[in-house]
Amino acid sequence: MRLGTRWIFLLVWLPFAAWGQSCPFWQALAFPDGSKGCLTDFAWAHQKAAGFSSTIAQIMPRHGGVAFAQAVGPGCPRVVSAGFHDGLSTPPGGIMAPAFVRSRTDRALTACQSALGTARDAGCTCKIVVQDGEAKVSRDELVALGSGPGAAPSAVATAPLQAPGPQKPAAPMTSPATQGPAATPTQSAAAVAQKAEPSTSSELTAMRQELQALRQQIGGAERPRSSQAEPAKRLSVRALVIGNSGYQHFARLNNPANDARAIAQKLGSLGVKVDLVLDADRDAMVKALNEYSLRAAGTDVNILFYAGHGVQVEGVNYLVPVNMRTDGVSAGYVKLSGISLNATLDYLPARARIVFLDACRDNPLSRSLLATRSASAVGLAPVSVTSGTLIAYATRDGATAEDGNGRNSPYTTALLQHMDSPMDISIVLRQVRQTVMSMTSNRQEPWEYGSLLGGELVLAKIAR
Repeated sequence: MRLGTRWIFLLVWLPFAAWGQSCPFWQALAFPDGSKGCLTDFAWAHQKAAGFSSTIAQIMPRHGGVAFAQAVGPGCPRVVSAGFHDGLSTPPGGIMAPAFVRSRTDRALTACQSALGTARDAGCTCKIVVQDGEAKVSRDELVALGSGPGAAPSAVATAPLQAPGPQKPAAPMTSPATQGPAATPTQSAAAVAQKAEPSTSSELTAMRQELQALRQQIGGAERPRSSQAEPAKRLSVRALVIGNSGYQHFARLNNPANDARAIAQKLGSLGVKVDLVLDADRDAMVKALNEYSLRAAGTDVNILFYAGHGVQVEGVNYLVPVNMRTDGVSAGYVKLSGISLNATLDYLPARARIVFLDACRDNPLSRSLLATRSASAVGLAPVSVTSGTLIAYATRDGATAEDGNGRNSPYTTALLQHMDSPMDISIVLRQVRQTVMSMTSNRQEPWEYGSLLGGELVLAKIAR
């Protein structure tokens, strides 16, 4: 028996509509008027938050509590920011304690104001839109925030299908000579809808619009076939760059802050998103690592560059915060006050990880570090890493790395010279090694540990 075109269209559309009805509890919204909604039903939720590669709807389920702020004002840029519990400590009463609720709100507003930049001078302000599953604006206001230029595609509403009303008389049957070809399984739903009877045209038009929105949400409408090969997928890359110069108790280093700024600028010019941290104490380093791991979730390649003091205790390498003390220290103190390299790798959530360490060590148990990357003849300890991770030392284990007499260290100078080479990273590091050895009259020889997987990886074009 041949189905009418109306029912063919409904059969195509119904599974998509049913799929969109469910609303996980972590996406549920409560509005001020007492009504309920689903976060993914609003185009506003499909925007990316400032500083994140994820959308609002993707960020929401990852945290126990989260606040979102939105830039408001005539002609203001479309800026949304997020503030959430960072997981480092939990006060009495849990993450919903008033102090932590205020903390999330303050973080979201601060990030929003920072993202606005000079637009604040034009009268743009930020307001909290959603706080821990509660909408701070009306349903209509939330809809309006997701409309206008630059808005994300609207999601399909999750209202259940209505039962069909009284059937209208069927249109007179046409003769076989005037009938068009029957709809085939490969025919698009839109084409079927165009051939539907006039009595249902308005209903089908609404269905077509909803179906098109769903297609955009799950991957876009059908694309025409082409004999040409698809272009290679551009990798997503993010970098955390840390430079510690202003040590409070260890000898101050002249160049790490300069090195970090220069590397951050170079990576940025290659299309890499960079988080730059300078002169960080231990709390600031932990916070930077934690926030980076959240922003970098889902990236293909993570890069860490560290310039500053480094120490080794019992075969484990530690990055040295600027507030680490040197008087009366013990091995246990270094373990608690330093940031171990092994733990740092846990905050790089990509399958391919590249670490540049322009640091070496001196023994803090005996004396303060001198004004070199390492005054000791022992150097950083060798490391054993999993596949997919490459760790590049400014000098091999058992040797020292120089801070340099110019604006940058020899190792950073060589990286800046060769980083934009159109060659695989393994060849680039060999070029860096040769340059550093030449600059230091063979006193310093960079070294690498670990290995990457897959095809070639060219820093100069992975993010372009």
